[in-house]
Amino acid sequence: MKLKRAWKGIAAALGVGVLVSAMGACGAGGADGSKTTLTFLSWNNEQVMRPYIDQFEQQNPGIKVDFSYSPPTPEYIQTLQTRLVGNQAPDVFIITSENKADLIKNGYVRDLTNEPFMRNISQANKDFVSHEGKVYGMSVSSWASGIVYNKDLLAKAGAKEVPETWDGFLQLCKKLKAAGVTPFLESTADGPSRIPDAFMGSQFDRDKVDVTSLIDRRPQKPGSDQREAAAAWMKLYDQGLVTRDTVGISGDDMKTQFINGQVAMICTGPWDLPSIAQAGLKYGMAPMPLMEKGMVNYAQGSPSPAYAIYSHLKGDKLKAARKFLTFMDSHWALQRSADNGDAITVQGFKAKVKPEYEQVYRANVQPGHYFLLMNFYAKPDVLTTVRQSETQQLVQGSINLDQWAKAIDDKMASVK
Repeated sequence: MKLKRAWKGIAAALGVGVLVSAMGACGAGGADGSKTTLTFLSWNNEQVMRPYIDQFEQQNPGIKVDFSYSPPTPEYIQTLQTRLVGNQAPDVFIITSENKADLIKNGYVRDLTNEPFMRNISQANKDFVSHEGKVYGMSVSSWASGIVYNKDLLAKAGAKEVPETWDGFLQLCKKLKAAGVTPFLESTADGPSRIPDAFMGSQFDRDKVDVTSLIDRRPQKPGSDQREAAAAWMKLYDQGLVTRDTVGISGDDMKTQFINGQVAMICTGPWDLPSIAQAGLKYGMAPMPLMEKGMVNYAQGSPSPAYAIYSHLKGDKLKAARKFLTFMDSHWALQRSADNGDAITVQGFKAKVKPEYEQVYRANVQPGHYFLLMNFYAKPDVLTTVRQSETQQLVQGSINLDQWAKAIDDKMASVK
């Protein structure tokens, strides 16, 4: 699943992140000089996390980090759940789309809203792990997708860049097709198209929808909510500008065809840029076109999973956990994360990204103008599965938009 690949790419760098700290050399050790042990369950392996842990322990000699690892995503969530219900809860752990509703509902995560280390966290990152005005995790980086384009192929249609609007994008696709160039390719084999999520972000911004409230709506109607965005996206298929065979094309196949010069444009994220660059293509990356002129530009994208503190911590354990999150928001940790390729969104931290990604970073990542459907609805695992299957039928032409929206809504209504 494409979305899963994206999360894995992000997770590989998620051991990063985080604020200028006031953590002096003293730790949270007891009066007798013993160390406080802080348990930390991560879905990044020890190779990724060890530099952070070593640096933290060096700055806090009174604290020892007991590190454990479980790979994302289902295995990690199951491991965490087992430890929580078995009274072996880790002191610090990861909270993300697939588990945040359960963790918050069952009271496992501490309210971090007013913690000093949250002051510079961007609002979009806070919204990602918020409920009823309270923030339950600290996320310090984000990603956003965009349109990657082959400059030489666009030149065959007399274009130098991707148009700013969706209508302009469709017109460019028509010109490329007339010039004998395959204009655009996406994968719907690994997951739904990235385009409707981007359009939905702009739509919610226009309609002033509080996305953090979507998870509490009953019944859940993500199909109906996204129908307008999906209708705009489907013009690609209705106008014959992209093959309906995308249902059998994986993300890797899509990237390979682009690298081989077989297609002018694809929609992907920063994780694919290194291999595209190695191919020696003259390429660029542009923000997603606007669904309608006058809207705020959004991309499909998401904050990185966040760090959470177990709600029942007290005393030295709680002090140690607070110090750990403060460290993970420090300049040292943020810089390490940025060096590993994360797009840091913490206010006041000057991040440097690949030149090709700069436009998307400034238009979408920095201001928090990105949206991922699964982040804001209940039962994201169920939503991802039903949306995938129904979208493939929609692309193939076996159902229409109304049937697509109803099937998704009916499935979500049936889930307890």
